Amino acid sequence: MASSAPKPVRATSAPRPGRPALALAVAGALLGLPLVSACGPSSSSSDGATNPPARGDTATTGGTGNTNGTGGTGGNTSGSGSGGTSWALSAPRTVAGHPQGQPPADMVRRFDDDTHKNAARLGVSGTPVRAYYDDRTDGAWIFYTGVTGSGFKPDRLHDILDQLPAVHDDGAGDRTTTSAIDAEPGPHGGRAICNTVLLRTELLVTAVSTCSWFTPTTAAGITLIPKTDGTGTKLGFTAADVAPIMRAVRAEVEVPRR
Repeated sequence: MASSAPKPVRATSAPRPGRPALALAVAGALLGLPLVSACGPSSSSSDGATNPPARGDTATTGGTGNTNGTGGTGGNTSGSGSGGTSWALSAPRTVAGHPQGQPPADMVRRFDDDTHKNAARLGVSGTPVRAYYDDRTDGAWIFYTGVTGSGFKPDRLHDILDQLPAVHDDGAGDRTTTSAIDAEPGPHGGRAICNTVLLRTELLVTAVSTCSWFTPTTAAGITLIPKTDGTGTKLGFTAADVAPIMRAVRAEVEVPRR
């Protein structure tokens, strides 16, 4: 089922005086995204949990199809990964060419609040890992958060985050569309999915996307948020933007478990 929502507009097409305020609005659109966190229930995911039914079709997110970077459903095995390797998460000082950095406190607070609110949906626990990386090319912050544990069920966690596109109109001209699309998890296997909040107002069209991956021992997510200092090249990021970055980050932060 395809979405008719257009891609986010470039920041250069928006009035420059409003860019910091617009970027904060994008960060605020994170509310409601199912981000990964280690702050869920103390027990690992159980067989008795109720899961939403998996879709038979593949929805597009923000007008981007599954051939534009998300990779469709290829490689969506629920095993540990290549050769049965058990994985663990790390947080190197530099990942995929991006050094660690410190986003504004207000942006971190919004992200943390939303992460805690949504963590219970996944119900995973273990050793938390978190880092912020500076994407200087796109003028964005890469928020990386996850947990290393055991007994995770990649198919179940994927299905919890899966959803059909839904539209909310606030009656004042702002329309928010939430959607999900399968993503190629990369060479380590497992499952991956990207969730997007697409925000349309009278002034802009923008998106905030989180791409998450799961193995039996790791659960993690990557979110890109435009900076508020005017260096951003985009007002938002679609699933097609974030999925390749998720795979590049995953390739370096996920290491064989000893």
